[in-house]
Amino acid sequence: MIVSLLASVTIAHAASCDKQLAAVKGADSTTVAAAYAALADCDKATAEASFTDALTKATDTEALTALAQVAIGKELWKPMWSALSKISSYDARDEVATAVGAGCAEDPKVVAFLQGAYFGLRDIEFQQWDDAFIACQDAGLTTWMEKQIKAPPKKNFDEKFVNLMAIYVKKVKVDALPALTLGAIVAANADAGPFDAMLFKMGEAVAPEMGAAMTVESTARLEVAMVEVASQVSKEKAMAVASQLANSGSEAAAAKLLPVLYGEFGNGGVYTYGAASIEAGDCAGKKQAVLHYASVAEPGKRWSIRADIEAPLRTAKLKLKGCTTDSPWPVVHSPAPVKGSGGVDAWVKALEKDWAERGYDVKLQKEKAITLP
Repeated sequence: MIVSLLASVTIAHAASCDKQLAAVKGADSTTVAAAYAALADCDKATAEASFTDALTKATDTEALTALAQVAIGKELWKPMWSALSKISSYDARDEVATAVGAGCAEDPKVVAFLQGAYFGLRDIEFQQWDDAFIACQDAGLTTWMEKQIKAPPKKNFDEKFVNLMAIYVKKVKVDALPALTLGAIVAANADAGPFDAMLFKMGEAVAPEMGAAMTVESTARLEVAMVEVASQVSKEKAMAVASQLANSGSEAAAAKLLPVLYGEFGNGGVYTYGAASIEAGDCAGKKQAVLHYASVAEPGKRWSIRADIEAPLRTAKLKLKGCTTDSPWPVVHSPAPVKGSGGVDAWVKALEKDWAERGYDVKLQKEKAITLP
């Protein structure tokens, strides 16, 4: 009885909006926004159900923007959130999103609308509103985004969160680093979090415009942020940080993480590596190799020692006489610091085994230790 009574009231209310509903259906680009506003004032449920009809009447960017502003102002957000995907022109989508975002200064509901889009939309639909986030100059929206970045989801990958990070980075550029730093630490220490994606976005935050070089200040800020992350995460995660730094050309900063990664191998800040130049070739049909190996002492200044050990290792005296040998001799080293002379010996034994399995008769030749400045 009560349900029937409520249904009849709703029908009666909707029926009282017939005039406004007809106005929307008969509207054109110039009148649809006003007609839709009147329908929303009459009955929001009817207006929400009729939004697609109104959208088809808005055939240009100006009309689409006006309709969007009405829908947001009347808090008809659900149909408006997915409206961009219904606009056939991609340029028009971007223009409408930008206009909506730029209007946040006049209508505070725009900020709430954009925040709601993050929680209410699917990944691809949320990404369509990126221009609105960037165009909105409301400080509160930026602060809200920062809060989300500092509290990443407990997922290894979350496309919507990645899109939010991309928007935030595009919006504030290098100033995104503090929030990304804290968020990356949280992601690394959670059961699962988008740690790798956050590291990548830290690099994007300082990336220069196409054709430009990264500034010294941006490079320094990235290095400080990366080292901060590495100092508060597991060794596995810290290794990912160091690798990203090294790959981006910041090897000195990567070297600062040696105590974090290999502190137990450091001796007063000096790290030991095994290194060898390999004299190998064909000796009257027999494959022979001499591993000229040495211990390398490095004072924690380098992430990679290769460039500094090639020359001294290749000065070793030739041992294979009357053989056709590879030239120049290959130079290899342990991929990470090892624990003293025992670590060097273990590394050399593994190298000897590897060459023996390739079919070589292998001999070891210990060379003078190398001390890098």
